[in-house]
This record gives sequence, C-alpha cells and structure tokens, in this order.
Amino acid sequence: MASSEQVKKFITEIAPLAQKAYLELGKIHPSICIGMACVESSYGTAGSCKYHSYLGQKVGTGKTATKYWNGTFFTSKTKEEYTVGTHTVIKAAFRSFPSMELCVFNYYELLNSSVYKKVTKTQYRAQMQQIKDCGYMTSSTECNSVLNIIAKYNLTQYDLEDSGAAAVNPYKVPTATLKKGSKGSSVKWLQYEINRILGLTLVIDGSFGNNTLAAVLALQKKLNLEQDGKVGPLTREAIIEFKT
Repeated sequence: MASSEQVKKFITEIAPLAQKAYLELGKIHPSICIGMACVESSYGTAGSCKYHSYLGQKVGTGKTATKYWNGTFFTSKTKEEYTVGTHTVIKAAFRSFPSMELCVFNYYELLNSSVYKKVTKTQYRAQMQQIKDCGYMTSSTECNSVLNIIAKYNLTQYDLEDSGAAAVNPYKVPTATLKKGSKGSSVKWLQYEINRILGLTLVIDGSFGNNTLAAVLALQKKLNLEQDGKVGPLTREAIIEFKT
C-alpha cells in the first residue's frame, strides 16, 4: 500500500504530464488520467512501473495509437471481470515505455482514437463511465475507485478548463527570439500564452507557421507593442506580465 508521501509524489509527478498531454491531444480531463494512473499503478508502486506502465494500456492489435509507443511490451498476470463479481486471471501483454511522459501521451492518443470515439468531451464523471463502456477496463469497481480518488485528492484542480490551473503554462519560457519557422517547446509556450491572452484555440503543435504569425501580430497589437511578428525580449516580458 502506498504511503501518503508516495501518493503525493506520484500525483505531483504525473499531473503536469496529464495537463501537457491534454493541451496537445485534448478530450480526456487530466483528473481522469491522474485518477486512473493512481488506480492502475497503485500510485506508482506497482511492479509494472519499472516498465513505465502506469495506465494499463494493453498491446491490443499493436496497430492503434503508436506515435508515442515503440512496440515494446511485457507480459503479466491480471484479473479480468468479464462477469460482475467473477474474476478471471489471465496473462496479458502490456505496453512498456521509456518514460512516464510517453505512457501518458500514449494514453491520450489511444483515447482519442476511433476505438474510443464514443468518449466525448463531457464532465469528468460521465467521461469516466464512457471510458469504461468502451472497454478500457472490465472491473465493475474501477470507475468508482477513480472518482473517489479524484474527490479525495481534489484532482479536478488540474482540469485546465475548470480551475486556476489554466494560468500555469507547462512549457518552458523561451530564451531566444521566436519567429516564423521556429519550432519546438518554446513555440508551444508561445501558442499556449496566445490562447490564454487572446482566448483563441490555436493548435499547440510547436510550429511557428502562418496561423501563429497572425496570432502574434494580434497579440502585439493588444499589448501595444511593435507589430513585427517576432517574439523577442520585449514581447516575451509583456506576455509574462500580462494578467487575464
């Protein structure tokens, strides 16, 4: 059983990754991801964690959700509840990952695939049931377990649309000037801030293209800055200091 320190450490580690994956891939509330990881990995203490398997993704056909998974796997015994109240022990193949981040991103990729098309962007309680109904787990109790954990640890604080957590940019502040053609995490920081300040839904893809350029010009206009389409020190500091 995980200690209170282990629980706190695990949630602190996985929460920003769930938020980051939500920003890039969408739909699944971070609270759901965090809560399911707490259950599936026993707060990061289960043996599967040595494979960075925190969310119990099975290999399946091996053809769905493969952008963040390189095909490696491990086998382990697991209990399936095909009939309510009856547990059947089987040996299953589970996806393994080089890091917790890739595990989380693969989870989001999987739940945004056609296999889970019936999972909608709804409130977290309904979303948890939809995930169950689509077959992510067979347990008749896991939904309630996840919902109880969400309530116990106030995990909805990490749901970006519903709390002050939206003000926390999970990407690193850039140090170099950004302009059209720039790529990487620094551009994701910029795109996040554009959405925060201007209320846009710019795709956070880390690519400074025409859409990002147009948004930067609009942002500079709003901040009363020279509209040159480049994010240098002056624009960067104005963004940081801006409060919505």
